[in-house]
Amino acid sequence: MRLKWQVGLALATLTVVAGCTVTVGGSASPVPGQGPIVKAVDACALLSPDQVDALGYESPGRPVQENKERLQPPMCLWTSKDDIDPSAVLNVGLATGMDINEYLSGAVPKSSPQQIGGFSWTQYGSLLPNDCVFYAVLGTRSFVYVGVSTLTLDKSCELAKRVIPQAAAHLPGGTPAPPITPSGPVKPEPGGPLLSVDPCTMLKPDQVAQLKNISPDGEKDNSSSVPNASYCLWDDTDGDDGQKAFEVWFGPSTPVGEWPGAKGVNPTETVDVGGKKWGLFPNMGGLRVTCGATLAITDTSSVQVVSGFIGDDGKTCDLVKQGLPLVTANLPG
Repeated sequence: MRLKWQVGLALATLTVVAGCTVTVGGSASPVPGQGPIVKAVDACALLSPDQVDALGYESPGRPVQENKERLQPPMCLWTSKDDIDPSAVLNVGLATGMDINEYLSGAVPKSSPQQIGGFSWTQYGSLLPNDCVFYAVLGTRSFVYVGVSTLTLDKSCELAKRVIPQAAAHLPGGTPAPPITPSGPVKPEPGGPLLSVDPCTMLKPDQVAQLKNISPDGEKDNSSSVPNASYCLWDDTDGDDGQKAFEVWFGPSTPVGEWPGAKGVNPTETVDVGGKKWGLFPNMGGLRVTCGATLAITDTSSVQVVSGFIGDDGKTCDLVKQGLPLVTANLPG
């Protein structure tokens, strides 16, 4: 059974369809200083790619089509970057031809009106306990909302308030967007000896043969979740039995404590291989069948070995421990 190890936090599962561009009509000005709203606006266009990046979310956004029968305005969804903690989902919606009172359907205000970006924003209760959503009326039958969902309501509201002035700047009558302090740490540039080495060379054919139920041929790929990282995967050969694939990961810009599943977690033990000290993580990332080991190469680069076993908790780290001396012997430098 093939295992490509990735740990992530899923905050929302949504069916996304093609985007919808809508015209914001009407000339009412319920907010002082607001001009007529006549411009065609796509909900995803309420944040520029640069704003999305600085706020800590992935581009492009995912547009969701308007459905007035279900009182669903056009909206756009962004998920936070992999290196942002905590993970979050950002939702920006823009409604036209829809009454906000009918849409809110008796939802209770959770805040007093707040003047942000040239508009009056009010937080209303949501069905999701940690979902913080602010609404602003744009016209008689038009409104905009900004919502964030993450681990706690307070954090969700904090993140939503960072987004509001950025989105408001794209609405007629909105004030210019203030500068954004980028979210998350500044990632180091990839460097060190891992840049010039193929992770599939970390096991020679005769070494792979020492690992029970592991294929002799490794397959290299680039990570979709860890910036600049690549890995080599040697698949398992025992079908539906317990052994999992053996993986060697190179992180040329990943400090040893920054691997998903190991970040903020202390290893359960240290494995000394010829003076090189690997940190061992059984149940890595909370996955009972997964074991990982990490080793610093430089201050800003590291190696990770991952495997696992299903059906016997006592064997979860066996193959990782067996493979560490083999991999260590082939490490650059």
